[in-house]
Amino acid sequence: MLFNLINNARLICIKAIQKANSGHPGMPLGISDIFVILWNYYYKNNLNNTNNINKDKLIISNGHGAIIQYVLLYLSKLYNINDIKNLRKFGSKTPAHPEISEFVDASTGPLGQGVGIGVGVALKNKILFKKFNKKINLFNNKIWIVCGDGCLMEGVSTEVVSFSGNLFINNLILIYDSNNISIDGNTNNYFKENIKQKFYSMNWDVIGPINGHNYKEILFSFKKALKNYFPVLIIFKTIIGFLSSDKSFSEKVHGAIFTKYEIINIYKNFTIKYIFKKKYYYDIKKKYFFWYIFKNYYKFLELIRLLNNIYIKFNLIDLFLEKFSFSNNKSTRYISSIILKKIYEFNEIIGGSADLSSSNLTKPKNIYSITKKNFNNKYINYGVREFGMCLINYGLSLSNIFFPFCSTFLVFSNYMYSGIRNSLLSKLKNLFIFTHDSFFVGEDGPSHQPIEHLKILRSLPRLYVFRPFNLLEVIISWIISIKLKKNSSSLILSRQDYRNNYYNYINIKNFLKGGYKINENNMKIDLIIMSSGSDLEIVFETVFYLKKYFNIIIISIYCTLLFNKQRKIYKKSIFSNKVIIFESSNDNLIKNNYNKIFIYNIKKYGKSASSKALINYFNFNKKNLIKICIYLIKL
Repeated sequence: MLFNLINNARLICIKAIQKANSGHPGMPLGISDIFVILWNYYYKNNLNNTNNINKDKLIISNGHGAIIQYVLLYLSKLYNINDIKNLRKFGSKTPAHPEISEFVDASTGPLGQGVGIGVGVALKNKILFKKFNKKINLFNNKIWIVCGDGCLMEGVSTEVVSFSGNLFINNLILIYDSNNISIDGNTNNYFKENIKQKFYSMNWDVIGPINGHNYKEILFSFKKALKNYFPVLIIFKTIIGFLSSDKSFSEKVHGAIFTKYEIINIYKNFTIKYIFKKKYYYDIKKKYFFWYIFKNYYKFLELIRLLNNIYIKFNLIDLFLEKFSFSNNKSTRYISSIILKKIYEFNEIIGGSADLSSSNLTKPKNIYSITKKNFNNKYINYGVREFGMCLINYGLSLSNIFFPFCSTFLVFSNYMYSGIRNSLLSKLKNLFIFTHDSFFVGEDGPSHQPIEHLKILRSLPRLYVFRPFNLLEVIISWIISIKLKKNSSSLILSRQDYRNNYYNYINIKNFLKGGYKINENNMKIDLIIMSSGSDLEIVFETVFYLKKYFNIIIISIYCTLLFNKQRKIYKKSIFSNKVIIFESSNDNLIKNNYNKIFIYNIKKYGKSASSKALINYFNFNKKNLIKICIYLIKL
């Protein structure tokens, strides 16, 4: 019976890929034995209630083989035959790689990312288990991750495996489909690590290698994994393109469909007779694992709703008055740290930094770090693992129970780009805090001075990038970030202290529009200067110097995405005259194409020198801006 079911699953995978005329048959053919046994006997899932908080999570990191999960969903009567026929078609439930949905727990595709996401989900469940499991049996579930050779070649997998082993995240089971084949051929030519010893060294338990086509060994390995006190790796040795006498054991089966002759040879290898019908169903009784929670269940759901209600509740005016406790010169990272400390007091916020807590100022004194012995705390020491940190945050953000954030220097956002992109594709809510926002980092040199990074982040769809200038803008940036639902946000904060308390000039009316005139008046406008963040200090100094001679309007664009969503009438009113865009990033700041715009930004890398020396090197100073202003006004 089990044999018949597994080969039926293989057959449907082949037929779906052939109909799509594209796909990856090698991995699903090789892993069908493992996947079907997992699905039927060990994967706890109430498929009639996908919101069940006690369901296991299943994440396919080598996402090109997602068809095997779709087929099992079809055999469970949750997908229909048309879903399978529409594999890789526009708008279907069966895209080429997993995309987060009711039955798919995470979006994967780029190899290795699913491992990081799974670690994040497992960490989240460990935290929630410690919070609630004393009174009611909740979050006592497993996170199953399927990965291949390519996933473990990616450096990010080592980052997150090391992280999870350090914290003993033991609700995690990693299924390693080891077939020793990737697109370039046999991995012995470029991947000969001792995976077993590697995982042992990172506090994981390892089962195997196991014959991935021996049912008895597969069943035994899963049973053993469920009883472990460490995160577990199960190494399954499989044959890529199993049952294909023409392409098995070869890279040719990875991402190419079969010919008719090759299909016939695969059918010959089936030792039972199949009746080809439009629909295929289980021929054994599906063994479901339902966890029904009666007592206290609805009380718990109400608690979750309260945790999800993370809107700012403090009095904005009271917090605004705290500016009087600041000196005239404070960095926005410091201002943000004051706000974060208050948010921690009444919100289910959780996050951490990539070994830069004291530089990012993201760890208040009264907030303690999560350890392997204490998952009740709210701060995460990620270590120097930027990419892994970003993917773990993806996992933490699933289910919307927590509001997760992570932090590093802006220049290191490059490490995180792919993970940020995946979070945006999945419409998840995350916050990325990037400090050290400009060349004012100084002596650390060009490797630490961001130039192009702000432009890259602003170009990402659904990412609200806030580069606040003063206390009020930092507060509003935090409030909007918390209120977002299916979008992520990023705070770009300065390391250097600078004068930013020009509150008398703020026009509150248009403040929430992402860009606004700071010093609007009824006089004839000679020039408009547009900037953001710490760069506005030079703009203010310039305008104060020229105000006796010219009427220059200052515009703060602290969030370009928010500003670009405003009505055309409002945006055109901003560009009613000659405009200078003045910013220390290689970015035009706005998408709109208007006439009479002079863009002054930095398009080259810096030097290892003091901030004062770099100001002159980049010519990014008050003296040069004054010259530009006078020149443009006289045109």
